Amino acid sequence: MTTTRGRPGEVRAAYVQLVDALLASGDAEAAHRCAALAVEQGIWRHPMQRPLHYVPDLTPRAVHDPADFWFCAYLEEHFPLIRAELEAVTEPRESGFLPVEEPLLAAGRWEQVTFYEAGQRFADACARFPVTAAVIEGIPEATVAGAGVVTLSWLYPGTRILPHCGGSNGRLRVHLGVRVPEGARMRVGDETLTWADGRCLVFDDSFEHEVWHDGDHPRVVLLMDVSHPELDAGVRSRMLRGRDSFETRVSRFLRQRGMRRVEVDGNEVRAVLDDGTASQVVRYMRESGGRAAELRGDTLVFDAGAFAGSGEV
Repeated sequence: MTTTRGRPGEVRAAYVQLVDALLASGDAEAAHRCAALAVEQGIWRHPMQRPLHYVPDLTPRAVHDPADFWFCAYLEEHFPLIRAELEAVTEPRESGFLPVEEPLLAAGRWEQVTFYEAGQRFADACARFPVTAAVIEGIPEATVAGAGVVTLSWLYPGTRILPHCGGSNGRLRVHLGVRVPEGARMRVGDETLTWADGRCLVFDDSFEHEVWHDGDHPRVVLLMDVSHPELDAGVRSRMLRGRDSFETRVSRFLRQRGMRRVEVDGNEVRAVLDDGTASQVVRYMRESGGRAAELRGDTLVFDAGAFAGSGEV
């Protein structure tokens, strides 16, 4: 086996794209053969662990013992306070929960309210859930030194999240079960996990994982990312320094979607497209003879009028 050191990131990205495409097509056997070949070529050390950003020195271990992390006991101690605050939520959308942008959502509904992202504190979420926010702020590993996000994740019955790998093995993901019904489970690597009220799970989401919710009531967990404990202090510092600013993330979001300006009024969104995207839209509309186009599931519908909806472009 060749070493992963010095392997161009473009090769790893190509493998990620290929394996993900095979999984999305439903050909898990071919996907896993491809992943095994990548391991033989030194791209990763484990075929189930396929992050785009890879630190080769870290032990490839899918599930970790919560007892090894001080903040798991801290979260479990404060679980009654977090649960009591959540019990006041009767309509998630009215309490700040928003749909998760997740192409891997095969069925159902998944919503979340975000407290932190890459060290950025979201004041609106913290004001809506002040008790939970106060508990979270007692864990600097997840806030100012956060390696990812801190959210309340609300998964509706009937939801299915397809197999996928997180983007980095330099972090671990922590789940505190806040409201856990029967019927919800998750596979991480070769292990199947179930949540429990007031208990933490710790896993490496750069391992292939998927979720099923076959129960009758929503599953809610407090989710947070922390740095991998084996990560060298110098590497950790470089990763934290390299986090994009909030402005950079928003700029990238707009550019990737061909938008120049966005406005929000409540839950209504209006966007001004960049010149190239706007020109393409005008060309398509002229060809169709319509003034509006809408995707309804997998069907594209043209109409001479405007469509009503939560988002307007």
